[in-house]
Amino acid sequence: MLWDESHLWGVMLWRALKDLNIPFTIIDSGLIKEGILQKNPPAGLLVPGGWSRLKSDNLGRKGLSMIREYIFSGGRYLGICGGAGLGLRSTSESPYLDFCSWTRKTIQVRLPNFSGHLRCRVALPGWSRSRTDIFLPVWWPAQFEYHAEKPGQVDVLATYLEPGSDFWTADLPFSDLNNMDLSRWEGIYGINLDPDLLAEEPCIIHGRLGSGEYVLSYSHLETPGSVQANRLLAELLYNWMNRELPEEGMHKVFDWDLRAPDPVWDEDSLLAARQGLEEIIELGRIHFLLYWRTPWLLGWRRGVPGGALNFLYAMISFALHQQPNEQALLYWKNKKREFKQDAVLFQMRLKDYMTKERLALALAPSSPESSSDLDLQKEKLELFGRFPGYGGLYARLIRPLDRLLFLMGP
Repeated sequence: MLWDESHLWGVMLWRALKDLNIPFTIIDSGLIKEGILQKNPPAGLLVPGGWSRLKSDNLGRKGLSMIREYIFSGGRYLGICGGAGLGLRSTSESPYLDFCSWTRKTIQVRLPNFSGHLRCRVALPGWSRSRTDIFLPVWWPAQFEYHAEKPGQVDVLATYLEPGSDFWTADLPFSDLNNMDLSRWEGIYGINLDPDLLAEEPCIIHGRLGSGEYVLSYSHLETPGSVQANRLLAELLYNWMNRELPEEGMHKVFDWDLRAPDPVWDEDSLLAARQGLEEIIELGRIHFLLYWRTPWLLGWRRGVPGGALNFLYAMISFALHQQPNEQALLYWKNKKREFKQDAVLFQMRLKDYMTKERLALALAPSSPESSSDLDLQKEKLELFGRFPGYGGLYARLIRPLDRLLFLMGP
């Protein structure tokens, strides 16, 4: 599994592979550039979600070339969400893996911000027929833009049909809206919100490259407790390993509660950071800015940086429930003092920001790109950096935390 720039999504895939009893190791772009895929070819390379462009930046042209060489020589690639985007055609802004000529739809014509489960039509290789009653989870994906290929070069494995009961468009629960409401909300938000834009659109695609193959999935098949998606992931990976799929009930990713007590690792700087984030989340909840959608996933008002808070809180919680090895302990010994200082400053400024954002949202809507208040936007940039992507104080916390988890990995 390629760890770079995956954060929460890397942790989710880590958990899923453990729960599905699939042997794996975690690597980074540096190891890929050193030729690890050629020296010890794995059954498959798994690339979790995250920003495709940042993954590409870390890999560089050499790393991208090494992955393509591995696939051409008979390797397999599974890209989930951001990992799927990495497999598409290069753009003028960033090189990608160019597995096929497909790209991503532009924001003007796609549904730019949706999450939850959708009913899908799914047909995996080896299935006698497609299934149309499978609900697959998506968490703010892009959408595939079809481009002409040679016959049979790209196959659609899953197609969106209709929203499930937990489907959200932006920060709006779709089941509570009617068509008139949706049109008015689109006028306020200035983006597409109608999930009809997803009907019959591809969700998972498959293709071949040389002697190898790739699967690009905008569905997060590793989602905790999403049994049908988990089974699809298990079917795919057990097939790649030439192993028989375990009996029914043995291919589920267990639920994940970020607030679970009794940490395995009693590490004071992480415990303090976790408590501080819990106070901020509670503050956001009181001000109707944040809420819990599931035990592992926050929901947030549009424009509030709830995703970044979710990432930090999830990664800290996960680290506290792992037994660190000597390498991780040595790394954190050298990083914890700076991390603790940055965490205190971040939380102090974030509490002030959250209350100001409540007022700004009451006056005019914000968006993920910017706050409706110019002074508040400056504060947001200093805290979280520029969207899409990240920076600021948040980057000073997420990067050492990310490296710590990498070192703790199997």
